[in-house]
Parts: sequence; C-alpha cells; structure tokens
Amino acid sequence: MSEHVDVLIQNVSSQCIPNLTAVRSFKPNRVIWVYSEQTKPDMERLKEAVRKQVSWQESWLVDVRDSAQLQVNFKKYFDALSIQGALVFHLTCGTKSMALQGLMQLAFFQQKSKYPAYGVVMDPVSQYFDMVFPKAKNDAYACEPLSFKQVLGVHGCKRRSASGRDIMSLKKAYEPLQQLRRLHKPLMRATRQRTLCSKLESSNQGYYLRGGNDLPKEVQKGLHLAQDIGVISRLSIQKSHFTFQSEGCEDPFAYIRNMWMEDWIGAVLAHHDDGYWRGGYSSVQVDIKHPGDHQEFDFLGMRKNHLVYWSCKNTSELKSAQLFEIDALRDEVGGRDFHIAGLLHTAPAESGMRSKAKRLNVHLVQVTAADAEEQLCRFSLK
Repeated sequence: MSEHVDVLIQNVSSQCIPNLTAVRSFKPNRVIWVYSEQTKPDMERLKEAVRKQVSWQESWLVDVRDSAQLQVNFKKYFDALSIQGALVFHLTCGTKSMALQGLMQLAFFQQKSKYPAYGVVMDPVSQYFDMVFPKAKNDAYACEPLSFKQVLGVHGCKRRSASGRDIMSLKKAYEPLQQLRRLHKPLMRATRQRTLCSKLESSNQGYYLRGGNDLPKEVQKGLHLAQDIGVISRLSIQKSHFTFQSEGCEDPFAYIRNMWMEDWIGAVLAHHDDGYWRGGYSSVQVDIKHPGDHQEFDFLGMRKNHLVYWSCKNTSELKSAQLFEIDALRDEVGGRDFHIAGLLHTAPAESGMRSKAKRLNVHLVQVTAADAEEQLCRFSLK
C-alpha cells in the first residue's frame, strides 16, 4: 500500500488498542468510527485520543443486534461516502457481523470508486496490518508503537502521578533482586510466625522482630539487599534491632519477604530489554474510568502494542479468585486480546489451577523455580 490514506473507517469495540494503532499508523486525513449504542463511550475516548492528529472525524451508528438492519446501515453510509484518495477499512474490532457486512459493502463501493480501497486486520504477533481485501497479503503495513500513557488514556485510565517504580530504573537493581529471589526460601523459614514491631513499639534502638530475641542472618542479608536495591538507605543493624531511612518503602521487612517480587519482574524484563518497551512500572496505581476509582498493579507495562500485566502472590496456596482478579483487571485497563497477563507465585500450582489459568489465558510462573526468569521472559517478551 503506497498511497496516502484519505479515509480510515474503523469498527469500534471496548478493545481500543488496534483502533488507536491504526490511526497512528495510516495517518489518514479523515476517520470514520462505526459504533453501536453500547460502544459509544469507547468511540468518544477514541475521538479524543486522536483529535490532535486527525481533526476531521465522523461516526456511523449501526445496530449490531440486527443483521438485516446492519446491512441496510452500511449500504446507506457507503452510498453517501465521498473520498479523495485511498480508503482503508480496518476490521479488527467490533463484532463479526460488522466485519462481514462492512467488507461486503466495501467491495461494492470499490466497484464504483476510482480510488483504491483496502480491508485490513491487525496481527498482534507480527505487529503488521494484514490485507484481506482486495487481495490477501500478510505484513502489508507496519504498526506504529503506542505508549503506556496512550493506551491507558484511550481506555479511560491514567497512571497516578509519581506512582510506581519505572522498569528501566529497576534494571540497575537486577543483581540484588536476583540474590533476594534466591534468599526467599531460607528467609521464609527463618521468619516463620515472626512479624515486625509497630512504630509505636520501636525504640531508640530501632525495629525488631516479634517472636524472638534475635535478628536472623537471613533478615540481615535481606535488609542489606533492600538497601542495595534502593528502597531504603542508612541501614544500621545493632544486634536484634535495626534502623533505616525510607526511600519509598516504610516496611523493609515486608519488602524482603514478598514485595521484592514486583520489582524483580521489572528488573528482569528491563535486563532482557530489546528496545520494544514503551513504559512499564512496578507497584503502579492507576485511576480506572473515574479519578476516585483506583487500583494498584504489581507490574504493568506496554510492549509491542500489548499491555503486560503481572500479579504477585506470596501465599501457601493458589486460589481461583486470584486468576479471576487478573482476568477482570486486565480488561479494565486495556480491553481484551491485546494483552499478556500472568501470576508470579510462590506456592506450587496444582494441575487444576494450571488448566484454569490456561482457559483464562493467564500465565503461571513459580518465582522460586530454577527457570523462573526464563519463563517470565518467554511469556512477556513475545
């Protein structure tokens, strides 16, 4: 496809990533959104997201529940359509009936038009638009990469200011986080049934662990690693007590027990970065649809026009609710299909949980496994 695109027509659904990618990739003079009453809010966000790039935007309202009426709608709109250059109909989103009826009317329109018309779909793996009309052709047009901010915004979400630790800054903490991962099992054994004292219970000597009169060597090593990672500073250990200065972590004991997992994901993925990340954060808070409705994500990033989401669970048993939570939250921030989601866990995964995770398209990685890093990269860096 060598011609400049005059008009880009797009079916709208709650999955907005392909629609936004198409506008930024084809750079049309005009965009026409094909929407239903149910997808009107999605269309309005899309229009706002591309407003600075394309000022000329139109919309076609259709009834997706009535196939016969859908055909009438498309015919009416195409009969009235005038173009001054190439036309592209992007068919990835919307319902199957919208794609079929739209493609049929596109073929009729092409017979009457002196300008070329193309039907395309987005391939999420190759990151190219494949042509399906007038002649099938793979990798016809390259996809422009979207940023983390753009994808959240088009789905009505926003990262809270200064929230989360950036994936690239975590790259520097790769080695100490690897050591903390290897320390996990002995640390958990050494601190079984032990908790950190509260601020009120701490003294001039600092914090201590309830349930004993010592500070296990595993805890001491873990605290030093937390300082190497940069979540605390000015660490001082005196026998059974310790003091520190917070660098964004008020409870270093909780960090070395399980919160390190979130940063480990970011550090590993940044360590193996191949230049495709367009933003990523651990422990990031996101406003979902409304400013007062926010959710914290253990890791959330953007890569090859996919949202990459990992949840972390340091529990003795995996439960179905944890999988369903991941399934629901990924849809909230990025719609369906164009995302990679997984659960990083410490407990063994039984066969029933693995089957359920596969049905939900949620990857499972046991963080203490010897090949945990390899698995995390294989699932995330597609």
